[in-house]
Amino acid sequence: MRAGPLRHRIEIQARATTLNAAGEPTGTWSTYAEAWAAIWPIRGLEYFSARQEQDAVTHKVRIRYLSGITPEMRVRFGTRYFDITSVINTDERNIYIDMMAIESL
Repeated sequence: MRAGPLRHRIEIQARATTLNAAGEPTGTWSTYAEAWAAIWPIRGLEYFSARQEQDAVTHKVRIRYLSGITPEMRVRFGTRYFDITSVINTDERNIYIDMMAIESL
């Protein structure tokens, strides 16, 4: 894939737990990495695989390979957020990462 389709600037965020003034744990999101990405909405036919309904994945996000990304992270694209449901090392070649994600409201 040429760089052209990777035209969206995204931020990959990881949840960090900190203590507030009362000593209670509080979850916040911090930047794990920034990357150029291609973002595709998933069409209806891709919701089903082997006649089994999958999670309600709404988008696929592709970036150049970056290690350490997990499904516990999320993607921020402008004012939109996508919860990552799975991370796929495309063709196991360490060239691209495909993240299947659900847009959160």
